[in-house]
Amino acid sequence: MSNKAQFFHNVKKAKRQRNFKKIEDLNNKTKFLINFGGFYDSIHSDIIDYRLEPNLEWGDEETENQESYDFNINWKATHNDYSKNYIEELNAVLELNLKFIKINSPKFYNFETDKIEVEINENDFNKLKDTYLNSREFIDYVNESSKSRDGFTSFYNGFNEVIKVDEIFLQYMFDYILKEYSDDIENYIHEMDFEIIENN
Repeated sequence: MSNKAQFFHNVKKAKRQRNFKKIEDLNNKTKFLINFGGFYDSIHSDIIDYRLEPNLEWGDEETENQESYDFNINWKATHNDYSKNYIEELNAVLELNLKFIKINSPKFYNFETDKIEVEINENDFNKLKDTYLNSREFIDYVNESSKSRDGFTSFYNGFNEVIKVDEIFLQYMFDYILKEYSDDIENYIHEMDFEIIENN
């Protein structure tokens, strides 16, 4: 093979390798939980309640009408649809491609609330790492938030421990992001087109 032919062969090979790496990065995904605030006495429950109001018949039997309508709502399906739309809005704000998996709800709401389980591809994860791994504000946030305190025992104390486990690192990262972009996200979710789903 001539030098010129070898050169073009190497260029094509390198291009195939880059394309394969892009596909590999998209296929290499990590699941983690987003602490979005849950559906118990939160902004999200308020938004759903506000969306319900036009469907209620107010009058002398106001409480009875509301309880009757509440009973007919498929809350699990409604929360599921809301969460899918929430992730879509989050993707729009952050220019990511998170994939909704499911809602993780606690058995009791005394100490924790609902979280959304999502999947992130490696390209997006690396993009977030580029932004936050060297952010002094984020590192300080993780160091403070991951400390053990009354009622909370930390198994990942400090930034250097948190970043060792991708799922934990992503949880802290999105806790920080949701605070950082709280105003933008709130504006988006108030306009969100989710569905109130009734029982059949």
